[in-house]
Amino acid sequence: MRTDSDHPAKDAPAREARAEMAQWACPLVSDRIADAYEACLGGKPSLREPLWRQHGGFWRLVLGGEAARAKVARAHLLALARIARIGPETVDAIDRLVLDELVDVVATRFQRSPANTRFYSRLLIEAAATLAETRLMAA
Repeated sequence: MRTDSDHPAKDAPAREARAEMAQWACPLVSDRIADAYEACLGGKPSLREPLWRQHGGFWRLVLGGEAARAKVARAHLLALARIARIGPETVDAIDRLVLDELVDVVATRFQRSPANTRFYSRLLIEAAATLAETRLMAA
């Protein structure tokens, strides 16, 4: 698979786009993950908060294009999930919620800017591929 690092001229714009996306996406990701773990674990903050932090960190790596580090973070996330008696299918469902939210935001927020929509969509496709890779590694 080709990456932006295969094309030095694309490195700077890709980094800028990732940084811009992180600015608006990370708070949304954090909120979605927090809501999901609140629904799963309710009044158990000692279990909920470490999961929320780890899952948010995992998504920052995914959106940042750091697939290798995301794989390690996913392994840590699944270990915390086991402690909280949450199965990998629940973690996957939370990831789908997050990805759906980001796709919806890109589709609605950037509809007047086809170039931004296209670029952010490509980043989300890459994020989805990274999610799939991390799931395969954990299986």
